[in-house]
Amino acid sequence: MSQILVVSADDGGLNATLHVLRTAGYCATGASSLTEARAILADSAPDLVIADERLGAFNGLHVIVTARAEHPGVGAIVTTPVKNRGLEADARSLNARCMVKPRNAAGWLAAVSGLLTVERVA
Repeated sequence: MSQILVVSADDGGLNATLHVLRTAGYCATGASSLTEARAILADSAPDLVIADERLGAFNGLHVIVTARAEHPGVGAIVTTPVKNRGLEADARSLNARCMVKPRNAAGWLAAVSGLLTVERVA
């Protein structure tokens, strides 16, 4: 079973995303800040990290850098509410995917399963 860490300062969005992932059979853990994510990453090695663009004083790319420092092979997605070319370029430089946050379960599951499949094949 794939382990996924979801990081979002939006409690409602975080809980909804965790529900979608858990219902689909993933082992999903949530964090609402970079500090919480660091604590989780120190104790576990997720297969995938999903982080929102905005996390208070930090952003999702900080989470990805932190995750890769602990677990170099972890897959990564940074989400944004609207298309953001600058964030896309920064994510690409970290070998991470940048995507507009899906509005429904099907969007989440397609992105997650697609990335996890690519990570397993690579």
